[in-house]
Amino acid sequence: MERNEYPKKIETLTQVAGELMPKLPYHNFRHTIDVYTAANTLALFGNIDYENRFLLKSAALLHDIIVVPGLKDNEERSSEFARQYLPKIGYSVDQTEKVGRLILATKMPQNPNGFLEQLLCDADLDNLGRPDFFELGEKVRAELGLPDNEKWYQVQIQFLKNHQYHTEVARRLRDSGKAANIQRLEKMLQELKC
Repeated sequence: MERNEYPKKIETLTQVAGELMPKLPYHNFRHTIDVYTAANTLALFGNIDYENRFLLKSAALLHDIIVVPGLKDNEERSSEFARQYLPKIGYSVDQTEKVGRLILATKMPQNPNGFLEQLLCDADLDNLGRPDFFELGEKVRAELGLPDNEKWYQVQIQFLKNHQYHTEVARRLRDSGKAANIQRLEKMLQELKC
């Protein structure tokens, strides 16, 4: 595939994601575009070359193409979808395999190998250090069917405290926001206890 075909391929994957993404409260097309945007930003700050940015963006668009709440193999299913679909639109065997591996890296708990996988994992959890964390957290809670109670806030606080971004670029961009979100969650938890 020629480099000049890359933008058209990304356009195709964006359309496919828009059509096939689940319509869940959190795992939906908005999340896909959110991860795509974060991955592109992190890749640019991380000085990733054009070819690898293309693969990273491809993986971001397909990383949650199949999400069935309660199943533990959504990443495997999404990776398999990518491996079946990408060759049909002109991705090479090597490109397809790289995208498939990138998608698998987002499985929780994350254990990425290499800088590209680290970038995608950081993009997938970019919202932990952003102001919209609370809005998106409510969507996660609704998707999981969990009650809005002390336990929910404790789980969120523990998750944020245990989480570390894999790349220096993500830490630079999001660690201070994540710390602010932890403080706000702790305050909200204290208010619930009163």
